[in-house]
Amino acid sequence: METPIDQYIRSYNDSAPRDGITRDVAFNRLSFDNGEIHNPDQGHIHVGLDNIVVELVQDYDDETLRKVLSYAINATQGIDPDDPPIPTDWEEMFRGGLQTALEDFRIAFAVHGASRTATHQIVRSRRAAFHQQSQRAHYYGDRPSVRMPESWVGKALETEFEDLAEHAARIYRIATESGVSYQDARFALLEGTTNFILCEYSLAEFIALYAYRACSMFQWEIQYIVRRMGAILVEVHPYLGPYVKISCEKTHGSKDESAHRYTGTLDPEADKHTCTFQGWEEVEGQCDFPWARESNRQFKSDKHSIGRGK
Repeated sequence: METPIDQYIRSYNDSAPRDGITRDVAFNRLSFDNGEIHNPDQGHIHVGLDNIVVELVQDYDDETLRKVLSYAINATQGIDPDDPPIPTDWEEMFRGGLQTALEDFRIAFAVHGASRTATHQIVRSRRAAFHQQSQRAHYYGDRPSVRMPESWVGKALETEFEDLAEHAARIYRIATESGVSYQDARFALLEGTTNFILCEYSLAEFIALYAYRACSMFQWEIQYIVRRMGAILVEVHPYLGPYVKISCEKTHGSKDESAHRYTGTLDPEADKHTCTFQGWEEVEGQCDFPWARESNRQFKSDKHSIGRGK
């Protein structure tokens, strides 16, 4: 029996050709490549962070880094080719100064299984390069995998999500089989559809990215991915440990100096730092750091708020 969706697609295909920029003239569709599936992740509903894989695929040499950073630090007073500086001061570049030499060293991470929701956030970094799995160039498959948030679990919503994913995949298949290009058929796919992305950063940019995006106030998926990137990088280069930190961890002392009164306990950790989150949401109850409290924030909008105090 023909469903309303089937009727709509048939009507669309039987109608007069579209004109102008909205015409479906994309370079690839099912009839061009016989629907060969290039997407490796098929038929799964991944829950939460399950099956997200992050790997370091481009790295740099420590000896070269130490030499270049030392040369950069000493460049102001000139470098004697017969008596070059012994690179003992290279780590100073991480602590201050112009730090421009940190832009010379590039790293790249491969991220497998992230949702489109997460990758849409990842690509917002301004000084980075990305290579992402295309939903335009290739057929995404009869049932592309999706990621379901853990917040859906235990609320009798899992079945609803599974039905939604299956329905979206079915509409995608119908559209491609009806001659719609992959470019236009992808409109039916869920934001939770998983994909691959390669993320390239300079060392300077990654340190800045981590300071901002590893904050627990950001969406759990990108938070996990960035923190995993940082953990991998520090494991390979342990000296980066003091610098690959969330921005609040780089502050000194509390802003309100009332942590003991606030918590009702003697907790020196609560006085160590200030909260650097710059969003509209309330941090209390959202972040596990003991210094995450509204009175201890460096920035708090006086125009907008999201949370209990709204």
